[in-house]
Amino acid sequence: MLEEIIFALGVFASGLSALYLISILRAQILHGWKKVAAKLWGVGAPERVLARRIKLFILFGMLLIALSKLLYLGGVTFPNFELIIPTLVVVGCFSLPVGSRGSWRFLTRYLGVIALASVFFIDIGFWGFRSIYVFTWSGFIICWLFGLRNKLSMFGRFASLLYRATLTTAVAIIAFDIYTAFGWAILTGAELMAVFIAQVPFTLYHLSSLVFVPPLVGLAKAMAKVKVQVPVAVSVKRGVGVRESA
Repeated sequence: MLEEIIFALGVFASGLSALYLISILRAQILHGWKKVAAKLWGVGAPERVLARRIKLFILFGMLLIALSKLLYLGGVTFPNFELIIPTLVVVGCFSLPVGSRGSWRFLTRYLGVIALASVFFIDIGFWGFRSIYVFTWSGFIICWLFGLRNKLSMFGRFASLLYRATLTTAVAIIAFDIYTAFGWAILTGAELMAVFIAQVPFTLYHLSSLVFVPPLVGLAKAMAKVKVQVPVAVSVKRGVGVRESA
């Protein structure tokens, strides 16, 4: 009984000490958080701010690709309802100026391959190697190449960007399903037409993944809203004096 009381008093004292330290360091913590947030989000020359935001957009896309596969393996999402193709296409659709650093230029150029590395390792770690992966992994690369053909600007009109990105994603999904169905027919020896017919309902369900396109395009547009100081010309009226003659 005494040990339990001492333990409870120790926990209570630790809690009070933590609250006291937080109250003392609160100003420093808030200042540090604001400084980090400002550095990541919006301090500096407009082109540098935009480059930082685009880097965050790229990293967020890579995270979504890995997260989509983990959610599927965890049973949260269903087969063919995924974030991988929408993310690859939408990120690939935009021209992404990331500054002059070579590492970020390399990452932007080969984003599809680098981002899919997480899918590769997750698949291998969870399922082991399967022959159909040759077609699914290369199919994802094809989807990314579909996106690269657009070269859209984040500063374009949202409706136009959404239309182009959605259409490209839909075409990429259909092409991916046709390509992987063809691969499945080759690997199993099944009749190609029968495989294509059986694939139709899965493709229609796969197209439901298009619901992820509008939020991704909206995020890209939000990232591109950078404040720019514009000099404003101000007209100065000259005073006119009137001299009266006697």
